[in-house]
Amino acid sequence: MNTFSRRTFIKTSLAGAAAAVLPRALRAEAAAEAEVIVVHGQDLPKMLEAGVRKLGGWGAFVARGQKATIKPNAGWANPPQDGSNTSPELVGACARACLAAGASEAVVPENPCSPPQQAFQMSGIGPAVRDAGGKMVLLREDRLYRRVQLPDAKSLREAEIAVDVLDTGCLINMPVAKHHGGAGLTLSMKNWMGSVKDRGFWHRNDLQQCIADFSTRVRPTLVVIDASRIMTERGPRGPGPLKHPDQIILSRDPVAADAYAATLFDKKPFDIPHIRIAHEMKIGCGDLSRVRVTHLNV
Repeated sequence: MNTFSRRTFIKTSLAGAAAAVLPRALRAEAAAEAEVIVVHGQDLPKMLEAGVRKLGGWGAFVARGQKATIKPNAGWANPPQDGSNTSPELVGACARACLAAGASEAVVPENPCSPPQQAFQMSGIGPAVRDAGGKMVLLREDRLYRRVQLPDAKSLREAEIAVDVLDTGCLINMPVAKHHGGAGLTLSMKNWMGSVKDRGFWHRNDLQQCIADFSTRVRPTLVVIDASRIMTERGPRGPGPLKHPDQIILSRDPVAADAYAATLFDKKPFDIPHIRIAHEMKIGCGDLSRVRVTHLNV
């Protein structure tokens, strides 16, 4: 039988009374399981700086003297305005900021779908990374991958993953938000497919589950979703129709970041199966009623 002391009863009663008189907004903030920062504007470097500052500054993410890895979407030989790839301006600003914060190097690995040199050049990401002092890494050699087990996964039980993603002091996932014919949307969790050797396995073995499974093993230090322009149809390559939310979305929680990004496509987060699966697997919080979303204007 459970017993309650008089002192316990008083403490519990006082705590309940205090919670009852808190403003609703403060109670919601106290109950938040994840934080998402949404920055509105058109100057992407300034937007990135403002969002990171709100989360504690670059020092909260970059380990001084260690490598920083930035994983954009640089997979398609399309120009930046098509929205097929992450904005080169945003990727370059991130590489520059990581180096300024003390990273020993800023590497940008990608296993592109288009011919590599065309993808890196036409997307603008290759030149932007070089101008910032970073290094593009073409993931086309076996030595650049390591096979690892995913013991908490349900379908993707092992994978060959880019070493730069596995071994780094700071891992930044920087996708572009866009439509995807197979996954519904491609956001941060889906973006990891550009860092594995065999993405065909994902397509053959329940793509939505594999997307969630991968995030049981690889956890980014920071997610930055480029939603400056979003392709609403004919993804992932396009060209397709675009909307221009003029936003970037930052979070430590990839599920929360993806959940918010889904709303830009007039979808509920759990309309996208891999967001629902990742939430149910407790990889992160996809329930926006339990996410603290802060909007900034730059």
